[in-house]
Amino acid sequence: MNRLSLYFVLGVTVVLAGCQQPVASDLTMSRGAQLLAAGSPKSAIPFLTQTIASTPDGPEPVALLALAYALDLQGDRAILQASSVHRPQGSPPGWELVAIGIAQMTLHRPAAAVASLQRVVTEVPADSPVSAAARQWLVLAQILNNDSEGAERSLRTLAQSPAMQPSCILWSAVVHACRGQTAQVAENLTQCAKAVVSASGQQALSTSLVGADDQTLYDAGVAAIAQGDFTTAQRLLATVDKRNPDACDASVWLALLAGAQPREDSLSTRSLLKQACETGSMQARGLANQLFSVVCAVEDRPEEMIQSMLAGQRMMSRHTQPQRVIEQPKPESVWFSDNMK
Repeated sequence: MNRLSLYFVLGVTVVLAGCQQPVASDLTMSRGAQLLAAGSPKSAIPFLTQTIASTPDGPEPVALLALAYALDLQGDRAILQASSVHRPQGSPPGWELVAIGIAQMTLHRPAAAVASLQRVVTEVPADSPVSAAARQWLVLAQILNNDSEGAERSLRTLAQSPAMQPSCILWSAVVHACRGQTAQVAENLTQCAKAVVSASGQQALSTSLVGADDQTLYDAGVAAIAQGDFTTAQRLLATVDKRNPDACDASVWLALLAGAQPREDSLSTRSLLKQACETGSMQARGLANQLFSVVCAVEDRPEEMIQSMLAGQRMMSRHTQPQRVIEQPKPESVWFSDNMK
């Protein structure tokens, strides 16, 4: 069954330039980066620490370790680690400034976080994964800093990428829903649905839908949102969610639709998104968690914001990536007693 696509995931791309063949430290760093990108910073820390011990002069492992500490809510340690990154004069900054930005958020210094992340956006090429990640975190930092206009500008800039446009619209919808701005939520949802609606859904909406299967009802529900018919959309998506909750992200649409209804409590979207974080398919829960991180930003809860973001990332990674077992790096035996039980 079709689902919303959310592209707001922390991208960590490691380029092992200049290596004719992988060596131990490269493989260890790659494993650490994979775990970090999959939303498991605590598991990434041992690999990145071991990489630094093997190749202490490289800036990238140090920068990624700072990022891992920041995402693991070790803010002071992340900033200290980031300060030890040394890059050639004139070269742009990297993950270390993203790490500082995230750390400043968890230390409840959002203005400092905005400054750090804005520097990355300004100095790092726009097509770099570092820049893309910084732009995403900048939105959250601006929300924490009560800069609604700045966050909206940043979202509009991000939305210039067609792949990220639906996600930007959904983030904006969540912010407006939390503030009871129902008209803006309705506009956001209609715009998002128009970007993802299918021709079959539009066609199905013009039929009686009696005896229609779940996929058809879901597609018709999205088509109804695109037409601004939220009452029909709620009825169709609620039917799908009740009959087959583990096969779609109807619960997420329903949470967002609640924010577009003037008669609804302004907390409806929050409570329904929180519920969607805990039930339904793995990808739907991942989507709900990543959207709930925006709720946490609006509520000035940066620690929970990051935890929700990472939870969503882990769930979505399990859905899109094959399961693999990665062993933790083992310490070398130094003393004979190390082998004794």
